Amino acid sequence: MDSEKNWLDVPAPDKWMTGWDNYHKKILEGSEKILQDLSFITPPVQVVGANIFGKGEGLQALDLGCGDGRYACFLAHLGCDVYAIDALESAIEITNKRARTLGLEKQLRTEQKNIEAFPLEPESYDIIVAVQVLQYLFDEAVPKLKEIAAAIKPGGFVAYSGNIPPHFDTDPPMKFIYEKELREIFEGWTLLSVGRDERLLRPGDLRGYVWIVARKPTDEEKKEAKS
Repeated sequence: MDSEKNWLDVPAPDKWMTGWDNYHKKILEGSEKILQDLSFITPPVQVVGANIFGKGEGLQALDLGCGDGRYACFLAHLGCDVYAIDALESAIEITNKRARTLGLEKQLRTEQKNIEAFPLEPESYDIIVAVQVLQYLFDEAVPKLKEIAAAIKPGGFVAYSGNIPPHFDTDPPMKFIYEKELREIFEGWTLLSVGRDERLLRPGDLRGYVWIVARKPTDEEKKEAKS
């Protein structure tokens, strides 16, 4: 890692990483009261939360590209043991600060890691969250999502979201994963939520989003499906 930057070498250009780094630093400079607010949780993670509510204790969760830490802390608040990783040091700092503010330090472990190179052992997690991160792996986005699917324990959940058109041109071009591809990757799983929408973030900046929440079948469910 370059001594002048506080992030790992990743496929995303440095100018993109600088933007996210600055965003996190602004939050770090703000009040702790803002960090205590977990009310804004993206739909895919909300669906996971609804399905594990009251049953989260002891579940192993992984937040890939944890950003400002809200999803990792949300899952920890529901009782999960959460491992949150991000290539940005500032993301790890803010996730840890949010966890301390909410009293969730014992249930949340963080580490500065490159998600592209991060190894995922088969059937090693009950929940994996990948929100707005895989597209920045470019050609490795789909292979990584397949690796994520394999890393879920039977009965576990994947919460994914990413951009699709409309979207402004980027250099290099982001890798869009469309709904058809998502359905193919999670064929045979229980699809708890599949959706898409468009949001006007600012004048002239209309962006498309797609998401999926899928539950991996248990061995018994596979047998029942075959009988």
